[in-house]
Amino acid sequence: MKLTVIGSGSAGNCYVLEARDSALILECGLPPERVFQSTSVMPSKVAGCLVSHEHGDHAGFAKRYAALGMTIFASMGTLSALGMTRDGSRARSIANMGIMHIGEFQVSAFELIHDAAEPFGFVIAHPECGKILFVTDTRFVPFNFRRMRLDHIMVEANYSDSILDDNVLAEKITLDRADRVRQTHMSLRSACELVEANDNPNLKTVILLHLSSGNSDANEFARQVAKSAVLAQVYVAAAGLSIELKKNEI
Repeated sequence: MKLTVIGSGSAGNCYVLEARDSALILECGLPPERVFQSTSVMPSKVAGCLVSHEHGDHAGFAKRYAALGMTIFASMGTLSALGMTRDGSRARSIANMGIMHIGEFQVSAFELIHDAAEPFGFVIAHPECGKILFVTDTRFVPFNFRRMRLDHIMVEANYSDSILDDNVLAEKITLDRADRVRQTHMSLRSACELVEANDNPNLKTVILLHLSSGNSDANEFARQVAKSAVLAQVYVAAAGLSIELKKNEI
């Protein structure tokens, strides 16, 4: 299974999981043309597009993907906010704590904490890569997945508390804006806690998502998270990053 990062951050989020016979697009925050240019994936290979919530940097191009024949999968709240619940819309809702098969991909959904209609995180399973936890745009994750023995974790690490505090003092960001960031996005500390709580012998890869351009430090974030994942390789998502996600065969 190949993971390709099309983009990660406030300018637009989109990731492609490409298996031998099909592909799953995670988030529709960038144009589909970018996907076609960056990967070997064409619409006919896409089993579906999985969207976490309706904000533009995650779902701004959902209707364009649908117009190209790709089905959008998200919570009913997200689809309603996107205006994609009408008859004839190329969209399907996933229930909270529900399981859905999207081609060969099995997707389990769970609710997150964000200023959106009904934001979801997902556990994505496929024979080629095992289990992937996908979490973005949430204050924290109120669940533990350790019994699932995750193979890969894709998790938001948006900001550092210390960097955010320094930026408030330097008046680079208002206190109100900083408070909103803390209430709606995952900090480096929370990302480390999530990875540590779900570390297991199968965990091979951790990919840090949606780093803030002004409130993060990519190298330091990767170094800190690596302390929480004993055997896993840690990456920071950036446009063009491509990683092979393999299933632990032990």
